[in-house]
Amino acid sequence: MLSAIFVDRPRLAIVIAIVITIAGALALLAIPFAQYPNVVPPQVSVTTVYPGANSAVVDGTVAQPIEAQLVGVDKMMYMKSVSGDDGSYTLTASFELGTDPDINTVNVNNRVQTALSSLPQDVQRQGVTVKKQSSALLGAIAFYSPKHSHDPLFLSNYVTISVLDRIKSMPGVGDAILWGPQDYAMRAWIQTDRLTGLGLTVGDIINAIQSQNAQAAVGRIGARPISDDQQLQLNIQTKGRLASVAEFEKIIIRTNPDGSVLRLGDVARLELGAANLDRDTRLNGGPAAIVAIFQTPGANAIKTLNDVRARVAELAQSFPEDMAWKVTYDPTASVTATIEEVQKTLIEAFVLVVIVVFLFLGSVRATLIPTIAVPVSLIGTFIVLKAIGYSANTVSLLAVVLAIGIVVDDAIVVVENVERVMEEHPELSPGEATKRAMAEITAPIIAITLVLLSVFVPIAFIPGISGELFRQFAVTVSVSMLLSAINALTLSPALCGVLLRPHHGPRRGLIGWGMRSIDRVRDAHGAAVARIVRFSAIGLAMVAIAGASIVGLNKVTPTGFLPEDDQGTLFVVVQLPGGASVARTTNVVQQAEEILKKEEAVADFISVVGLNFIDNFSQSNAAFMVVRLKPFEERKEASQGAHALIGRLGEKLRQIQGGVVLPLAPPPIIGLGTGGGFSYVLEDLRGGDPKVLAQTLRGLVVAANQNPQLSRVFTTFSATNPSIYLDIDRDKAQILGVPLKAVFQELQASLGGCYVNDINLYGRRWQVQVQAEAEDRSKVDDIYRINVRNNQGKPRGDRAGKSGAGHIVRGGSQGHGAGRGEDASGGLCRRVDRHLLPGKARRRQDRDDPRLCVVVCLFVPGRALRELDHSGARVALGVGGRARLIRGHGARRADPRPLCPDRHGGADRSRSKERHPDRRVRQGKAGARRRSSRRGNRGRTAAFSPGHDDIVRLHPWTVALGDCDRPGAIGAAATSARPYSAE
Repeated sequence: MLSAIFVDRPRLAIVIAIVITIAGALALLAIPFAQYPNVVPPQVSVTTVYPGANSAVVDGTVAQPIEAQLVGVDKMMYMKSVSGDDGSYTLTASFELGTDPDINTVNVNNRVQTALSSLPQDVQRQGVTVKKQSSALLGAIAFYSPKHSHDPLFLSNYVTISVLDRIKSMPGVGDAILWGPQDYAMRAWIQTDRLTGLGLTVGDIINAIQSQNAQAAVGRIGARPISDDQQLQLNIQTKGRLASVAEFEKIIIRTNPDGSVLRLGDVARLELGAANLDRDTRLNGGPAAIVAIFQTPGANAIKTLNDVRARVAELAQSFPEDMAWKVTYDPTASVTATIEEVQKTLIEAFVLVVIVVFLFLGSVRATLIPTIAVPVSLIGTFIVLKAIGYSANTVSLLAVVLAIGIVVDDAIVVVENVERVMEEHPELSPGEATKRAMAEITAPIIAITLVLLSVFVPIAFIPGISGELFRQFAVTVSVSMLLSAINALTLSPALCGVLLRPHHGPRRGLIGWGMRSIDRVRDAHGAAVARIVRFSAIGLAMVAIAGASIVGLNKVTPTGFLPEDDQGTLFVVVQLPGGASVARTTNVVQQAEEILKKEEAVADFISVVGLNFIDNFSQSNAAFMVVRLKPFEERKEASQGAHALIGRLGEKLRQIQGGVVLPLAPPPIIGLGTGGGFSYVLEDLRGGDPKVLAQTLRGLVVAANQNPQLSRVFTTFSATNPSIYLDIDRDKAQILGVPLKAVFQELQASLGGCYVNDINLYGRRWQVQVQAEAEDRSKVDDIYRINVRNNQGKPRGDRAGKSGAGHIVRGGSQGHGAGRGEDASGGLCRRVDRHLLPGKARRRQDRDDPRLCVVVCLFVPGRALRELDHSGARVALGVGGRARLIRGHGARRADPRPLCPDRHGGADRSRSKERHPDRRVRQGKAGARRRSSRRGNRGRTAAFSPGHDDIVRLHPWTVALGDCDRPGAIGAAATSARPYSAE
């Protein structure tokens, strides 16, 4: 018999128990602690950026090629991608639980490399990043300036250069990112009017930077192969990439025959600014740099965040003056509090079990045996949990609490049976009595263990995320029961043979009275059972009542995935109407911040403006806030709890005008979703119109909010965001020799920004970007001020209301169902000159023509006028108040003469040595002599009208309001039948 071996050799049993206890203690120290088991599927992210592209372009040129290759990746469950209007693309591929994240990353990267050649060139230059990711947000740290002496640009880049990499390299940290990065970039802000006046395009600026800001590898002197008499070998160094604003300002754009040059600083404003300002981060209403830290799968969350705190505290010693840091999101605080409560419960349960065992056994010696055997079984359980990759969390620790009451039974059964044998056979020694008792109960102990395993083991095979939670619970209980059975057959018999002594006579005192009371209850229960078994119907009826009660209570009891606990943190989601700017979103966020400041339970809050937290991409009309509550010790009242605060804030935040502001509870499991509740995905399997999908989704949201079981149902999907549709006449563009690629490049570089190349500063690589000034891209009319050079090297303009070559863009509004709009007369056509000057526009009625007019006013220097000759003129140009409508030019044609030099001193010079491009103007008809004019009114009045060769259609609705009632302004008027209306 197995037990007899350990009864005769108690040291062997004790040594086995000591080994199990030490191994379990080591596993307990190394096992990661978490709130819940790791039920988040392994994920791999694919990210890239297409500068200047909208969501539709990103979807067609980036998303579709990549996703077509990723279909069928080994063990991938599903993938979700988001194409943003900021040109960003993010794909998240989720894999089966238990798969290796590194292998998943390799598999995804292999597929992405296959699709890389199909992506646009600008995307390839930006790069496609493939990396494993953990959606488990471990924490957020804010770096701020208490006295506001540092701006967000400095804070962001200091964190990027000196802090971020230190955090990323720490064990347990999967990734660390800035929620509102403002990385340094050499920004060239182009002045559109200045370029136009000089006959340049943005492409010329880009080519100049690319050619003069290049890394130089110029070789060596004296390197082999060379003759043996060579005595020196030297490396050659020269100036390659530029590094300062002054150096970029000296880049030469154009040289003139007289030796003068045009530099980049003459046509652009250079600064070392932020590469992207789509997001803004704040701490308690002030600027800050927010670092979000993500956890590596399986890492110890509590230990990792504590190590991060220690590392940042070490780095803070070298922070510049007036710079501080603060942990603003710490989900491990609730985890720590929960685990501490579970540990207290575990100790309390163990003490209660010891007391109950003592009361029933009535002997200190007998009580010591289960007191020693139970901890061995419980501590040894962590050996298996560590080996199979589980964590110590609330589920496993609650399973240990439950296992206390189960595993103690095995030890009690052994002790009670040994004492019974010793009472019935006092002549036997404790060792002999233990062997006889174990011969009777060995089989029952094994049978009881197998029965209990048959209850818990099937739970481990429940599929899905819920099954993963039950699986860890079942494994913990099953392992503890197996170890308890082993201890019941080895350690408990050995301890019985060593510790128990035979009793002499009946027990006395309180212990004797307690034992006699237990015997009386036992006898009464046996008598009742003996009577009940004679009437089987009573037992069946009781079983039926119990079963019916279980079914009824199951129907009325609320169900859910996991209860929402107070985690000491709240999320606030902000959503504005489509097309809202970052400034409008910031205004709404500031109103929400004022409400939060008045709540006593709120400790700190951070705000991220311009980030869609639900879908994780930049969006100007979205923002989110993370609200950290005060410690639990300071929030003992129910009104200061998280659930009460959400309800109270919901009523106050709904009063904010201009957007929707919703408070949310954090997800019950870190990384499983972005907030409490659930997410629902509506798919259009037919690939139909997004507007139809949006209409169906709106109906679903309305119906869901009418359900009393649901609240605060919302969606971030929208197919009605306003946008501008540029209708490019491709045929006329080709006729004029304007490549479409050049058109797209000019639009992208001027309006969206162009990544040219790189610079090196502070030991890192930063981008060089070219973009138009803010005032040159603030209105729709600014689109027509962009010039494009044709194949003959002549700039072709897109500017409305002025003379020159034909347009190539027709403007209309898209969004809310409108595709494009045209006026009754076929639209207002304008000719555009290649030497353009700044102007304003307004609506008025001409005295000679009562129909609606559009007035375009040009503010120009003296003598910088150009005669605009065209047949059939219906629009007049004049100086000051002398503008008049000119008719009767039907027989007149455009003057084909080349431009002639202006009179001496009439040019507007930008510098003394450079010849201004507007120095050549037409003066009168062919062969006519030059004539003088007053200083403020030089130049002839001339006219132009819509011509058949124009390829731009400008609609009246795009005209901006201005003021042209000033001397020295040229007014141009054109008639229109009716204002713009959408189709």
